[in-house]
Amino acid sequence: MGISRKIYWLPLLVVGLTAILSPCSILAQAGDTGLILRIASDNYYASLTAGQEKTIFLEIQNNSKTELTNIRLSADSPKAWTVEFNPGFIDKLEPGGFQTVDVILRPAKDATKGGYNVTLIADSNETRRVLAYFVNVESASLLWVWIGIGLGVLVIGGFAFIFIRFGRQ
Repeated sequence: MGISRKIYWLPLLVVGLTAILSPCSILAQAGDTGLILRIASDNYYASLTAGQEKTIFLEIQNNSKTELTNIRLSADSPKAWTVEFNPGFIDKLEPGGFQTVDVILRPAKDATKGGYNVTLIADSNETRRVLAYFVNVESASLLWVWIGIGLGVLVIGGFAFIFIRFGRQ
């Protein structure tokens, strides 16, 4: 009876150890895959005004043991946005080497206030990497704020006039 109980624990022990050790070995293998994409600043977000451009700096690093060739840069951005890379193509990147790329973000002129995701993509013959970048678009003009303040003043002034003119009768 004591041996049969121990047999039930053996598969459970094997499954448990496999579950614990497998992700570690997968992560160790994933460290030497090729491209690393990083934004040169500490922030992975930017605040922009609709219709105006902002330049960010993207660092591309080769952490593999082989040369990476034909690195093409592209972006997946919201409709009517423009994302330009300078340079947009890198012929080769030596092992351990890195290159900085200027990324010019231009939100649409009619972009509404709020948060947007821009996905930066680096494709090479050997590998592909993707980096998500968050952009917060702020209102382009304060026209509607001033119109709202003006309407508020008119309404309060109208109520004050009505109260003063007809309030004592």
